[in-house]
Amino acid sequence: MSTGYNWRNTLTHFAAISGILAGFCVTFIAVVLSGAVADIEICSSAVTFGQISVLFFGISTGLFICSAELFLHAKEFDVYDIPEEYRKLLREDFQEKKKDWDKFEEESTESCRHSERYGRYCYNIAIFTVFIGLLFVIVPYNLVIAIIVSCLGILLETWQTLR
Repeated sequence: MSTGYNWRNTLTHFAAISGILAGFCVTFIAVVLSGAVADIEICSSAVTFGQISVLFFGISTGLFICSAELFLHAKEFDVYDIPEEYRKLLREDFQEKKKDWDKFEEESTESCRHSERYGRYCYNIAIFTVFIGLLFVIVPYNLVIAIIVSCLGILLETWQTLR
C-alpha cells in the first residue's frame, strides 16, 4: 500500500462534477432549442445545426450521468475510506468468521479501480462530445471561431487525458 496521494478521496468530487456538467449539457440543450441555431440547416439539408448540437450534448449528458454513477459505485468499494478503528474491527470480524481480509481488501480495491477507470473513460468522452456539440452551436455564426474554440478544447482535453 502506498502512502502518497489517495486518488480515492477524489471519487465523490468527480461524481459531483459529472453531475454538474450533465446539468450544464441539459441547460445548453434548452438554450440551443430556443435559439436561432436550432433552425439553421446544414448545406440545404433537412438536418440543422441545432439537431446535431443537441445530439452531441445529449450524448454528453448520458456519459456524464454514467460517469457519476461509476464514480459513486467505485466509492462503495473503497475500503481505505473506512476509518482505521472500524477497519480493525472488520479485520477481527473476518478472523472470527475465518475469512480472508486481505483477499476481500484486494477484490474491493480492484472493483473500485475498475469502476473508477470506466468512469474516467465516460467522463473524458463526454468532454470531447461537449466540444463537438459546441462546434455545431458556433459554426452558423463564425466558422473560424468555432474551429478555434472546439479544437483548442479538444487538444487540451487530449493533453489532459494522455498525460
